[in-house]
Amino acid sequence: MSKKEEYNVVILSRAPVTVYPKLNVAEEHLLITYVAAGLPPNTLNILKKDWTAEKEKQLIRMDIIARLMQKTEAYRV
Repeated sequence: MSKKEEYNVVILSRAPVTVYPKLNVAEEHLLITYVAAGLPPNTLNILKKDWTAEKEKQLIRMDIIARLMQKTEAYRV
């Protein structure tokens, strides 16, 4: 079994925001903006009450893997 690849990540911000999924129902979310080597910055959204450092790391890892699997497209215009 091979060791999981590790990624160096810098958290640029954790911004709390209030969203209203339903009328008069407020939810506190965290917008976590991070950057990883070779990738542009990205922002993830998580419920503030569900946030833990481990959950944040798991979400970032899943996001990096998904972004690395995307195919880039280049063309001349």
